[in-house]
Order: sequence, then structure tokens, then C-alpha cells
Amino acid sequence: MENRLYINIKGKDFVLYEGLLNEFHKNGGKEIRTELIQTVLKEETFFIFKATVIGEKGVFEAYGDACKGNVGAMILPHMMRMAETRAKARALRDYNNIGVCSVEELGGTNENAD
Repeated sequence: MENRLYINIKGKDFVLYEGLLNEFHKNGGKEIRTELIQTVLKEETFFIFKATVIGEKGVFEAYGDACKGNVGAMILPHMMRMAETRAKARALRDYNNIGVCSVEELGGTNENAD
């Protein structure tokens, strides 16, 4: 994966969703499916998505979640989409054999990027 597909935050590298998606297509990726699993947990808005990625390397599944406690203020109105993106990012990391966490999986913002 090219270095331009990573971001450095406080001295640690994270992969960008854009890069994961690009690698998926380069590596024979065919399809991405998502499913909303849950929307409320204990009276708090809490989204959980399951993502399935399918391609020449096989089928990979992962889950992603978002709630007030793990997203930044700017993302709060977009929690459902963030949960879906996190699920896809995790499944894409597995498909592409990338162990580096994606920046989208982090809570808060990436304002401290170097």
C-alpha cells in the first residue's frame, strides 16, 4: 500500500478508508454488503453494522459501532454512517491483510495529525 494512503497521528500510522477501498478494487474485490444490526442499546442511540466484503480472496465479515461515547462532536449527527464505515473498514482491512487500524475506527477527530 502506498504511503499516501496513511495518516500519522501522534507518531502512529493509521490507514485511510479511501486507501482500503482502493486496495480492495486492486486485489479483486467484487462486492461490499452492509446490514444494520442494532440501533438502540440501553436507552442510548447506538448503531451496529455488519459488513461483508467479497472478492477473489474470499469472503470477510466485520462489525462496526458508533455512539456518543466513541465519535467526535462533528460526527455525532452522522453516527449511523460512521458505524457502517467502521464495519466496512474492518472487513476491508481483513480482506487486504492490513493490520493497521483505520483512522475511521478511532473515536473523536484526527485534528492532531502530523
